[in-house]
Amino acid sequence: MDMKLLRKYAALTLLGTLIGATAHAAAAKPVVAVLHFETVGCKPYLSAVTARYLMTAIAYMGQYDVIAPEKIEKAMEGSGVAAGSAFSAADALKTGKQLGAAVVCRGKVTKEGDSYVVTVDFISTVTGGVLTTKSAKVTGEANISKAIDTIVGLTS
Repeated sequence: MDMKLLRKYAALTLLGTLIGATAHAAAAKPVVAVLHFETVGCKPYLSAVTARYLMTAIAYMGQYDVIAPEKIEKAMEGSGVAAGSAFSAADALKTGKQLGAAVVCRGKVTKEGDSYVVTVDFISTVTGGVLTTKSAKVTGEANISKAIDTIVGLTS
């Protein structure tokens, strides 16, 4: 075998290995489903907006694959839970499993005077248990995204 051909073969083999490893690494990321948020004392549209903030923050971290909002909304249509109302732990777990997620996030936005408290439960679809619950309080509706950044650890 000629050296030039051998080098091309080696380069192609290495490239194939790298592409395969990259594809495997990408597939190995845990999948997260973010459900709409319950809203208490605030505008119902904050349900979907806050969920999208959380999806964006989790995706930005680069450690997780986030299920597309359209797929989540379609799954939620079958759950019978209205936007802005509470998602029970059982419904959240069922929806997360249906979507193939390892972790499902359900949350609540509560208005307290001029402040908003955002609370998120991170639920394992494997065990059905709450992995952690985090919350953050901000002043003003415009700062809800900052509460989400604090919850996921992008800011303190």
